[in-house]
Amino acid sequence: MQRKSRKRRIVVLAFVMVLCVASSVLAQDLMLKRGSQELGLSGAFDFEHEGDPTIDFNVRYGYFIRNRLGVGGFAQIAGDFDNVFRYGVGGFGEYHFAAIMPSTVPYVGADLELAFVDTDLGEDNAALVFSPRVGLKWFLRDYIAIDTNFFVALATDDLYQNDRDDLDAYDIGLRLGLRVFFR
Repeated sequence: MQRKSRKRRIVVLAFVMVLCVASSVLAQDLMLKRGSQELGLSGAFDFEHEGDPTIDFNVRYGYFIRNRLGVGGFAQIAGDFDNVFRYGVGGFGEYHFAAIMPSTVPYVGADLELAFVDTDLGEDNAALVFSPRVGLKWFLRDYIAIDTNFFVALATDDLYQNDRDDLDAYDIGLRLGLRVFFR
């Protein structure tokens, strides 16, 4: 008799846990629906850069045109402000998958950017940059998330200082930022 009661309690507890997780996932999904907007600010850890410390900031605004599908624009500045300064504007798209945990949403995205570099290492360049990304948004609340994503930037000309004395047409890094969602 106690055994059945214990099994029943475990089943009820498991059911309650599943309901809690499901309701959390649904609550997190609310801000990823059509009509929602987001503001983001992020910085990057550059895996290829050698030399002087640099900054790399990205500001973006997005709008969800469909559930889980957001598009928008961004502006970016980067460089060491001594030898290299890079800036650009562009657009992006992101598709969000179902939450893998109650507060973690994986996504894939891509940026298309018109970027410029002013440098002492050679000639100044302008290029079109394509950057596919894969990332996770860690929701702290329904309307605020920490964004982490891995990116590869591929440019039509040399923009990125991957070694001390030269620029390259590619970059690899990890971007960390904050996203705020609203309607």
